[in-house]
Amino acid sequence: MISRGGVRPSPVIPVRLSEAADEFSARMRSKASENAETIRKEVSNRRENTAAIAAPRGSTIPKPRLRSGFNQAVGLPPSIEMRHPSELRVDDSYQRSIDTGPSRKLIAGMARDWDWRLCVPLMVSRREDGLYVIDGQHRLAAANMRGDIPFLPCCISTYDGPADEARMFVAANRSRRAVNHLDDFHAAIVANNDDAIEINNLVVGAGLRVSRKTGKTSWIPGEVTFTAAIARVLRRHGEGVVSWSLRLIAEEFKGQVLSNGSSVFTALCMLRIAPPDDALDEARLRAALRAYDMQGWGTFLNGCKGGDDRRRAMREAILMAYADAPEAERENRLDE
Repeated sequence: MISRGGVRPSPVIPVRLSEAADEFSARMRSKASENAETIRKEVSNRRENTAAIAAPRGSTIPKPRLRSGFNQAVGLPPSIEMRHPSELRVDDSYQRSIDTGPSRKLIAGMARDWDWRLCVPLMVSRREDGLYVIDGQHRLAAANMRGDIPFLPCCISTYDGPADEARMFVAANRSRRAVNHLDDFHAAIVANNDDAIEINNLVVGAGLRVSRKTGKTSWIPGEVTFTAAIARVLRRHGEGVVSWSLRLIAEEFKGQVLSNGSSVFTALCMLRIAPPDDALDEARLRAALRAYDMQGWGTFLNGCKGGDDRRRAMREAILMAYADAPEAERENRLDE
């Protein structure tokens, strides 16, 4: 039988759409529990034939062989099943609390704008007394909050008790690489985000480019990483201030790694917005910026705590160099 969604029901996908489905689901789970050892052996036997099972009919795939330098795979292959949210439980003994401000905000956002394309399978443990979520409780909470989510995709495995589950919980979270702000920025450009595109255009227009790497040791000259600072100034003071500050950095620190670019950029924006003595001599300011290289300007930030302290310290350092610039230029002319 084909459901209205065009998907053929499967015994391992017990979606509660009717009382008959509930009864069938209960029978299948009961049978699976009674024959747990049989199922375990069957899955174990399938491990050797995984490639052949997945291969298209008529194709030839070599038998899987472990390459040297790798450990034997542990555990059994999981089953991918669709489960009603009410079937899933959470073990609070090792799970982090979701009763916090950030978690509540995250769950509310998921529930409000549910997108099936973002609902990756939950990591679930099959115990004798039910199914326990190891990773994915925010998605589960969001589904329960909405009330109209009939099932959740689950990657279900058998573990050696709660302690084993807790180890998998820690391993899953430690192995997960968080998306950094530069990854997010470049993805936003591809997604045609207007703000990201505008920032990128201003950076490129100044003769710079947005880096793809957050580690300072990986930066190369002319790369910008302070997209958040640019966005903040752009939102409050407009593209003129941003473009002017980026252009000065590109021209006066050409060929240098912009290791302290964020502080220099913000300080220049502050001077542009509120110039000393109601006037700002750009030529004099350029001479002041050339007093130190990018690393040298960073020495004025030693001991600073937080972004506000760094911005103020850099502004004061540039102003001191700005005050000395006319005398330095006069000495240079006398030397000539």
